[in-house]
Amino acid sequence: MKVLNLIWGFTTGGGIDKCFLAYAKMGEVDKEMEVVNVCISFSDANPHLGLLSAIGTRIIRIKNRRDFSWIRKLKALIAQERPDVLFSHGFNGAIVLWMERLSGVKTDIVLTYHGRYNPPTASRRLVAALFNLLPVWIYRHVAKKVICVSEDSRRQLLKRGVPAFKAITVYNGIPAAVPEGRMAMDGKVINIVSCSRIDAIKGLDDLLQALAALKEEGLAFHYYMIGEGPELERLQRLCRELSLDDFVSFPGYQSNIAEWLNGADIYVSSSLQENHSVAILEAMRAGLAIVATEVGGNGESVRNRQEALLVPPANARALGEALKTLLSDAELRRTLAQAARKRFEAVFTEEMMLKNLIGALKNR
Repeated sequence: MKVLNLIWGFTTGGGIDKCFLAYAKMGEVDKEMEVVNVCISFSDANPHLGLLSAIGTRIIRIKNRRDFSWIRKLKALIAQERPDVLFSHGFNGAIVLWMERLSGVKTDIVLTYHGRYNPPTASRRLVAALFNLLPVWIYRHVAKKVICVSEDSRRQLLKRGVPAFKAITVYNGIPAAVPEGRMAMDGKVINIVSCSRIDAIKGLDDLLQALAALKEEGLAFHYYMIGEGPELERLQRLCRELSLDDFVSFPGYQSNIAEWLNGADIYVSSSLQENHSVAILEAMRAGLAIVATEVGGNGESVRNRQEALLVPPANARALGEALKTLLSDAELRRTLAQAARKRFEAVFTEEMMLKNLIGALKNR
């Protein structure tokens, strides 16, 4: 079975990018699967193309978003490779394959749904409604199957009219082995990390407010906000306003996330919306104590007081209380961390994800 695995753009910063790299490994799990990886990318504007080249990805280069030459180029590639399935991801992927269908391509389409589009900037809000409405129409009328990354994501689509037989949940997964290496951190305090794109939907304002309250109580910690994005400079200013400069660091984008997690004590996710967070899976694999907002699929990954402490979103006080509990209780940190690692091994490995995905593709 030949699958054309397609992504629009590639940054390494989001869950879809990580999933694309994982989906490329289907042939390693099932020898009947042949995967052709394809990325539509702006010419000379992507510093991460090396990762794609390493897995033999075909790059379709375009000048900008107004350059629709990719329709013709992708159609020619499909005609050359003759895949059994076109497999693409997120709202961009749905729209790309819909346009290929309009151009005359008849191959079966399977799409992944990673949740609603949240515009990172004011200018992108103008297209948010289109990105949230059009893909659902495509899921309903064009796609053979829609792979949802959590049960919460699946319920969202069912409420919006996608037939139940089309929507299948396949949880995200990551490699089981813990990457080696450990970032050196201050051994005299509890080290807290988050890893995400730095935008408003991640609720990082609430997290900084929670940390400011913990600082006032005299708790010893250091927090590393790993990532880059449109909210970074504003959050750095807020950090200074809250007098947190000695308690918070902004390392920016990091390619060695596993080393940061291996060196930390607590992972925190303050998101206002999630679907199935790969970052939380990475924290589970690393055996970290976790505090997370109870949104989307977070509660499917880690259960409250079993593998993590879950709190309501947009609630700095609750977030601070959960962090205070872990900062003050080393035994609870160990217990939750061990349970999170065991749950990861049982449910969320990359091999398990790929086996479930291959089953869904073969039975479309």
